[in-house]
Amino acid sequence: MVRRLTLWTVCATAWWLGYAWISARNYHQITTEWGIYLPWSEVLTAELITAGLWIPLTVLALALSTRFPLGRPTPVAVGLHLAGLAVAVLGRSWVVHRLDEWLGCWPALPMLAELAIDQRPQHAFTYVMLTGVGHALHYAAAHRRREAELARAEVARLRAQIRPHFLFNALNTIAAVVHDDPDRAERMVVDLGALLRQALEHGDDRPVPLSTELDLTRCYLDIEQQRYGERLRVSWDVAPDAAEALVPPLVLQPLAENAVRHGLARRAGGGEVRIVAHRHDDTLRLMVEDDGAGPRAGAGSEGIGLASVRTRLRAAYGHRGELTAGARPGGGFRVVLRVPWRSAGGQPLAVSFPAGVR
Repeated sequence: MVRRLTLWTVCATAWWLGYAWISARNYHQITTEWGIYLPWSEVLTAELITAGLWIPLTVLALALSTRFPLGRPTPVAVGLHLAGLAVAVLGRSWVVHRLDEWLGCWPALPMLAELAIDQRPQHAFTYVMLTGVGHALHYAAAHRRREAELARAEVARLRAQIRPHFLFNALNTIAAVVHDDPDRAERMVVDLGALLRQALEHGDDRPVPLSTELDLTRCYLDIEQQRYGERLRVSWDVAPDAAEALVPPLVLQPLAENAVRHGLARRAGGGEVRIVAHRHDDTLRLMVEDDGAGPRAGAGSEGIGLASVRTRLRAAYGHRGELTAGARPGGGFRVVLRVPWRSAGGQPLAVSFPAGVR
């Protein structure tokens, strides 16, 4: 609240001092053209004082509007706003008269009652406008808070949706080999435990280094390679500086899962999943492609993963986060993510890859 009041005070001071300067120049020019000579210093002093009185009134109007908005008026809110209006109309006139007695800036100033009556509409209108600005700021801030809450709720919903979905698929993979090759199933359980541990360590929605996402995706692909054997080949093309970029958690693994489940699993001969990560100026470009069955027919056939990543990018980056998906030249499917570059800081983070595939 203190920072907000300070910001309002600074902005109001800049606004009203600028207004005083412009008003003084116009008034001095007009009176000079009319043959009335008034010293510039006196005109400027008078305008600075009258405009300066609006600085605390502006802060008052903004504070009352944000703390006691009139969207759902209460007796307390109405009473406080009426009190603020009275201060703006009557209190300001009283202060002007007291300052004139001290400084003598306005030798032809009318009596207090006359001044209050003459300027009442002007001051009331100004205060009401300031109150309107305060309400606009209040509702804009409330709208931003609601948007942020909705985005967090959407991300939480998607995460709750994708984790059981992934776990279900991983357990199915283990179940497919547990009877034929118990040792391989055991290794898959170990890999699954490592994967889930990494996922749980980053259970909130804070961005994580891309290196973390790459390790998690590698764990997943290790599990799938245990199941598909030589049918699934994986290649990596990750620039060292790209590994330190910050990305939303669980943004890469669903794309790799999408490539395996919808691309290669339907081919008797399997195929290759290729993962690329490079920095292009202020943009991080991630690509996951396969040489499998190609574009999927049907609006909902791409599964939870691709749709969830697209929605999460929109929630995290707005129009700056982009996901494109379509046919890969030569056959297969390609997904490309472009997000604003944000570095985790420090030296490029080490990323481990299976030997012989990078």
